[in-house]
Amino acid sequence: LREVSLGEPTLITRSGDDPVWLDAPQNTIVRSFMDIPGSPRVTHGVNVGSPLAVHYTYDMDNGTIVQAWRGDFLDASTMWVSRGDGSSRARGSVQYFGKPLLTIQKMANQQAAWLTDTTGTGYKPNGYLLDANDRPTFKYTIYGTKVTDASTVLDGGQGIRRQITLFNPAPGLYARLASANIIEKIKDGLYAIDDKAYYIRLDDNDMKPIIRNIGGEQELIVPAQLKLTYSIIF
Repeated sequence: LREVSLGEPTLITRSGDDPVWLDAPQNTIVRSFMDIPGSPRVTHGVNVGSPLAVHYTYDMDNGTIVQAWRGDFLDASTMWVSRGDGSSRARGSVQYFGKPLLTIQKMANQQAAWLTDTTGTGYKPNGYLLDANDRPTFKYTIYGTKVTDASTVLDGGQGIRRQITLFNPAPGLYARLASANIIEKIKDGLYAIDDKAYYIRLDDNDMKPIIRNIGGEQELIVPAQLKLTYSIIF
């Protein structure tokens, strides 16, 4: 058994108000603020819901997935009850992925610190496009490189599969797949994160993973290539 975080209880701003719960009977997108424990508020969050009951939140300010969860979709009470504050909450068992930081970064060497903001990167979010099944592909530019970022739910609802595509990538780019206290290699292409809280599976044999120790934490990074495909299993 593993520990998971449950969605916070509904906060009602006015006595007698009913909670506002959102379901995802089909692929569903709801934009809202999202609060991540120990991190600044995500102010440009896109919550992506699936009828397979596996959902995630994408931070458009950093081009990254900040949380994923299994179960019901969203509690929008704090967004829509009374005046609201623009935020929503996950309604299932949540897996957080740490402080929201860029997924793609340029590094002078493999021990360079990961950036804590977008200064000097030329990062520019370009929204998202929906496919025929209403699943989003996020788009942004960083270091002059155009990037698309699309995720789908794995068969059986085991997690999500993420595919990042870079067009004419600038030299020296890396992708950060995980940051945690402990990252353990289980076998080639499979890594346990924080004592098996979740797993990263590399779905592209050309990826060259690196586990490094930075600032008292471990990071799983890979040199960026034209296409990066991996799964988050939780």
